[in-house]
Amino acid sequence: MTNLLNQHVALALCFSLSLLLSRFQDLKAADEDPPIITSLQLSVAEDGNCTLIVDSREIAESHERDEEVEGKEIKLDFFGDANVTKLDNSRLNIVYDFAKLKDATQLIPSFLNEQAKKQIGQSLSIDEDEGVLVLTPDKTKKVNLPLPRMLRPPFSIRVDLLGHSEGMLQLTARPGGDLIGVSIHGKNTPEKSASVGDVNAFSRAANSKQFRSLLKVNHPKSECQEYQFKVDPDSIKSNSMIAIAYFGDLPFAVKQIEITGKFPPSFGINLKQIGNRIIAQQVYEGAAQEAGVRKGDVLVSVAGEKVSSVEDALKALSECELGKEVVLKVQRYGKEREIKVTPQ
Repeated sequence: MTNLLNQHVALALCFSLSLLLSRFQDLKAADEDPPIITSLQLSVAEDGNCTLIVDSREIAESHERDEEVEGKEIKLDFFGDANVTKLDNSRLNIVYDFAKLKDATQLIPSFLNEQAKKQIGQSLSIDEDEGVLVLTPDKTKKVNLPLPRMLRPPFSIRVDLLGHSEGMLQLTARPGGDLIGVSIHGKNTPEKSASVGDVNAFSRAANSKQFRSLLKVNHPKSECQEYQFKVDPDSIKSNSMIAIAYFGDLPFAVKQIEITGKFPPSFGINLKQIGNRIIAQQVYEGAAQEAGVRKGDVLVSVAGEKVSSVEDALKALSECELGKEVVLKVQRYGKEREIKVTPQ
């Protein structure tokens, strides 16, 4: 009789345990639903402190701005149909709203060679019905979009999405030969060591093949979280190329891209030094060439500031304001002349 009772108790316990296990598995399966990332923003300060904001709330909530951008709206042809606002300290706020922008090629940097431009162009399109930029991976299951202009810290880039839960999304900044990046992992991420919802930040020095981990967290669903990490401030002194990359099988949709920072002006002059003379070794298609600067001109001063080395000249040129006329004094055939250039 006792043995029979024990058997009944054991069966009851097994049944209860199976029910609990079944519920646990159901809960676990529900928990494995990935967070759908609807917005992210990376900010890099001059001292190397970085802030990453990852938002997995509903689109209406995550795309809402905390405050309006204060400044003067201006038009710079280089940014195409983007909305450009001039802020303090010569910084600019650039907004690419794909509900309004109809030409995806405006995002392709002009400094790339024709083959690279063609390759990127094949991966970009505008879905006018959804009002989004579509990034379509190639045969290697990836697409990389470098943004049109370099910039320098402090800067921030914000990307609003229709929703990211597949593959891997990366934001990278390349100051000089160094690399700073953040990765967000969804289902089927190509990174075998990453889990769904992982957010990683990393860096790599120009002279190294080793990646340094700066941050690793698992982002929750339906939340907006702010994460902090730090990079070597010396590694971000150079102008940075910003890029958005996506690795996966499915097309990827971007609602809006917003960039804030100081954009170094482009003159299109390659300088070299012979003795104490700074010579235009090459003048490329661009602002200086259009204004009349020629190959072989000796650069005497920039905006009234005399230059005596290539370093001085590059520093003076980089401190000019994008879209604002500057006077270059050059010497040609022994005669000095002033040329007004509007860097773009």
